[in-house]
Amino acid sequence: MTHPPPTFSWSTLLEVTQGVASTDNTPAPQEPLSLSTDTRSIGPGTLFIPLSGDRFDGHDYLAQAFQQGASAALASRKKWDTHPEWQGFPNLIVVEDPLLAYLALARHHRRQINPTVVAVTGSSGKTTTKDMLYAALSTHFVTQRTEKNHNNEVGLSQTLLALQPGTDVLIAELAMRGRHQIDLLSHHAEPDIGLVINVGPAHIGLLGSIEEIARAKCEIFDGMDPARSVGLVNQDDTLLFQTAQTVWNGTLETYGREEAENCHPTTEGGTAFTYQGHPVTLTVPGQHNVSNALAVLRVGQLLGVPLEKLIQGLAAYIPSAGRWEKTPLPGYTNAWVINDAYNANPSSMQASLAAFLETPEAGLKKVLVLGAMNELGSFSQEYHTTLGQWLCQQSGIEAVFAVGEDAHWLAEAAKNAPYPVYHVPDSASVADTLRKNGPSLDQTLLYLKGSRTFQLESIPTRLMGQEVPS
Repeated sequence: MTHPPPTFSWSTLLEVTQGVASTDNTPAPQEPLSLSTDTRSIGPGTLFIPLSGDRFDGHDYLAQAFQQGASAALASRKKWDTHPEWQGFPNLIVVEDPLLAYLALARHHRRQINPTVVAVTGSSGKTTTKDMLYAALSTHFVTQRTEKNHNNEVGLSQTLLALQPGTDVLIAELAMRGRHQIDLLSHHAEPDIGLVINVGPAHIGLLGSIEEIARAKCEIFDGMDPARSVGLVNQDDTLLFQTAQTVWNGTLETYGREEAENCHPTTEGGTAFTYQGHPVTLTVPGQHNVSNALAVLRVGQLLGVPLEKLIQGLAAYIPSAGRWEKTPLPGYTNAWVINDAYNANPSSMQASLAAFLETPEAGLKKVLVLGAMNELGSFSQEYHTTLGQWLCQQSGIEAVFAVGEDAHWLAEAAKNAPYPVYHVPDSASVADTLRKNGPSLDQTLLYLKGSRTFQLESIPTRLMGQEVPS
């Protein structure tokens, strides 16, 4: 059943946004208003919220919103002061920042629905853990989650505003690229359980050190009430555990890989282990996914879900697009693609590669396509070189393609590997090389992993000689 979007009375809009109505010559709307950030969905009964980005400013569309029938709109104080012509717009609410007002309205709706909020953050594996949580908790609760990776300020607002009456649990994914961003998200999500799964060098080029990243991730606790909320961290990550103990004054729970016994890959390409005497089976491989599953099991137990139901849910988990997505490779005999190219950082890259190389795919050659890892700044050479040196020590590889400018350090470090290593500028070059002089892709498992900018997921289309949409 689809519920209508939440609506807000005029008085609630003014109170929650701490805004000021700009004119007194227009009667305030009597009907509750829904929210829209897109003029394509504007009409009577809507409040337009002009959000801004690096390349656009929603304020440029204020006039269009009212022309399309918007009942009201927000505007920033700074913009209002420099646009006297806006005084003719009806029912304009002037706020300090429309994005903060949007977040405040989303938090207001979250409080009206009042679900248990489980917030998830970490340097890698956030979305996988969020989706695993959804699969497990949905066996017992009416559960909602962050869609796709909508994990920034706008995404969290959309997630909270999508809450429906009767929802028991919301799983919210929180992301950041710098300090104080998770702090802001946490204060609006108001988590009951704050889960940090790991700390790694993702965004180290922006934050400068792993210690700063740990502090930024632990900002998830800033919006939590120490008297009733629970922090949950991966005790295998020593820096994370120490940082959490320093900044969080409430109950701190932990989980760790020592709780998983008898870990082994399954013949289907997944992972199996024993937890508290119960067998657990995952559809995805790798020790990092065992760790993610342990976090899920601990959250479920904190919420009182029977262990059997949690295990049942984990067994049904299916990765989302771009995360260990296995499909046939058209045009070749017994050839497959594992698209794990949604994103990449040093921690996730090596963990995923280890899982791939452990995959028991009998008789299949393994070809790796690895895009460069972005946002490493001055640390880029170090991390790409380390990964290349690690690859040199691995067996069972047919060929490696290192994609992108910074990936030349990876290729250079792996030049003595017992298999060919190609350095190419882009995904089109990967396809060209494979077609012309690379290894045959019959009987092959092709693994794609890298930062999103390289569009590695387009390689199967390019291999078929088809045009890739821009």
